[in-house]
Amino acid sequence: MSAWLYALPIGWMAVCVFGFTFFLTWIIYAIVKMLAVGERAKAFMSISGGMLPPLGVVYGLFVTIVASQVWADIDKANTAVYREASALSAVVFLASSFPGEPEIRIRTLVRRHIHEAVNQEWPMMAQHTANLKITSQPLAEALQLVLTLTPRSGGQTTAQNAIVTALENALDARRQRIVVSLSDVNWVKWVCLILQAICTLLTIAMIHCGNRIASISAMGVFATGVAVSILIIVSHNRPFGGPLAVNSDLLAQIEPEEMLSQKETNHTVALHLTTLLHAGRKVISDHQGLINQKSADKAFTAEKVIAETMNNYAQSTGHPFPDLDKNSAEGMILQAELDAITEVMNNAQPLINNPKLGFKGFLPAIFAYQVAQSFNKKVDNLAYLKLTAPQELIMLKSNMPDDWESQIIKTKFQSSTWEKGGSFDEVAELNGKKAFRLMIPEYYDASCLQACHGLTKEDSHGKKISVSKLGDLGGAISAAIYLK
Repeated sequence: MSAWLYALPIGWMAVCVFGFTFFLTWIIYAIVKMLAVGERAKAFMSISGGMLPPLGVVYGLFVTIVASQVWADIDKANTAVYREASALSAVVFLASSFPGEPEIRIRTLVRRHIHEAVNQEWPMMAQHTANLKITSQPLAEALQLVLTLTPRSGGQTTAQNAIVTALENALDARRQRIVVSLSDVNWVKWVCLILQAICTLLTIAMIHCGNRIASISAMGVFATGVAVSILIIVSHNRPFGGPLAVNSDLLAQIEPEEMLSQKETNHTVALHLTTLLHAGRKVISDHQGLINQKSADKAFTAEKVIAETMNNYAQSTGHPFPDLDKNSAEGMILQAELDAITEVMNNAQPLINNPKLGFKGFLPAIFAYQVAQSFNKKVDNLAYLKLTAPQELIMLKSNMPDDWESQIIKTKFQSSTWEKGGSFDEVAELNGKKAFRLMIPEYYDASCLQACHGLTKEDSHGKKISVSKLGDLGGAISAAIYLK
């Protein structure tokens, strides 16, 4: 059957099928009418009408054989597309078990596969040119990626196995889809079907050759039946071609939305780290009076500091601290900072509650330094956190800025054109590794000056003047996410 016929809308396809069938019927009628003279006419009319039922049954049997193949192919095509969509949907759903870069890459590869299937494979399947020589590269890459992931929990192990199974199902469904797309009613079946229809029409014409109206009526009715059966078969013959083809809407519906890029994810996590440490420092700064009281049992516990830190974070950002999956890399990093704050505060309880000591020396800078040190030990290969400042303000050598931090402080934060409230980030080297680095500047507020930075010095006339002023750059919090 010609390819152009399958490309027609159903209306024009019906016109072509019915037109061809009635034209062929008219030719048969005309030939029989021309030959039905004299003895031949008597011979034609002597043919028993009992031949018509068997001929009709045989034609119906041929239609059933051909139609059963067509319906089976349609069912297989729908099943393959449904299996593929279901498997890909499961992959997208389970990808959230590996938040961050793995999830982004898996979702991106699924998007690529669906895009290629819809825009490249579907037209090829409709034209019977698709083949199995080329494997879906996005799904192959996704399978390789998932197999290289290292689960950090039993749940991730289960999810990894389920994703692998789903990807294998998707690949198998794709193969089935392409195989079914190549299915077609072969020329032998078409020839047998059409020849049987011609034989039946010829028999009707000969039996009724003596009665013009009876002949035209009988042939017209049967020809209509033939045209209807052929139209049904032709319109469904190619599962992925023609006006009633299986479409790609189901795959398009489950196409995952684009996620944030890994750079944006790293920026967000690093910003969470720095903002959280800043919020914790403010808690320590605001409670210096309580900390330095000569009393015990102040109830200034780790739980209280965490609660107030969260409150400061929410006030600063306008949204609560994110509740990420603690099994994900990002979730582990943020949880490590909370654990570090808890550890530092628990260790500081004997000092804070010492009733014999007034000034405890538990300053915001000391708190931030200890939190950063504890955090870095917990996530040594994932992230980095540090409290630093311009070199002239450094009192603790370990807080000295590295070359990158020093450059950003001088060229950005101390520049007259720098707008307060911003942060700076870029990909740079850290400890011999490539990392996404981010810094936020910190400025003196009233509590800072009251706690420890309200220092004075004598000028050339012996008059005491303030070293630090409200709003001056007092330091910076540096964070980094190591890149793989």
